[in-house]
Amino acid sequence: MEVLLIAGPASVALDRARVLTNTSTGRTGVCLAETLRKHGLHITLWYGTASTHPLPTGLHSSERFQTVHDLEKLLQRNPLSTYSAILLPAALPDYDLAVATDLAGHKLSRQKWPGHLPGIRLELKPAPRILNRIRTLARQTKIIGWKWEAEGSKAEAVDSARSQISDCRTDACILNGPAHGEGYLFVPSQGDPTPCPDPVSLGNVIASFLKNA
Repeated sequence: MEVLLIAGPASVALDRARVLTNTSTGRTGVCLAETLRKHGLHITLWYGTASTHPLPTGLHSSERFQTVHDLEKLLQRNPLSTYSAILLPAALPDYDLAVATDLAGHKLSRQKWPGHLPGIRLELKPAPRILNRIRTLARQTKIIGWKWEAEGSKAEAVDSARSQISDCRTDACILNGPAHGEGYLFVPSQGDPTPCPDPVSLGNVIASFLKNA
């Protein structure tokens, strides 16, 4: 079974010296890749350049990306429909820069903002929705997204995961973050969620799901 795993952080550029990014080491994605390989799945890894977790011997990334727009280009030039499954544990920004101005309202260049300004105002816009784009390009592929929730109850976090499944037409969602608590929750589009205390147990659940789907 051919599986594409997209892991690590991505950013959006503010100017040529500064970025807006999500915090991620890439560790979960690497652990998942190793676990899935042990189940006999063939893993293609796309890995964010800002990832700090090292790749173990025998695991290589065929593509690297820095920004969410880099990732968009990778999706366009690679035949996603050749994969049986696509997993997206990557930490992707929800927002992109619309415009930056100084405190007087003057628009700032995207080359490099002056370092002496007393303040800068940022207007953000939605970043590209990668999960939706993957589904458009791979209509028959099993797709698993991720949902990190910081606030609300655990029930509300699960509802948010199910909303992602519905909105993005994915086959499952992995829930984690403070609103969920320790570990992960594997939420399939059909059936009951499965708690997983660590990335290895999560990888075992994902492997079983993909093989039996």
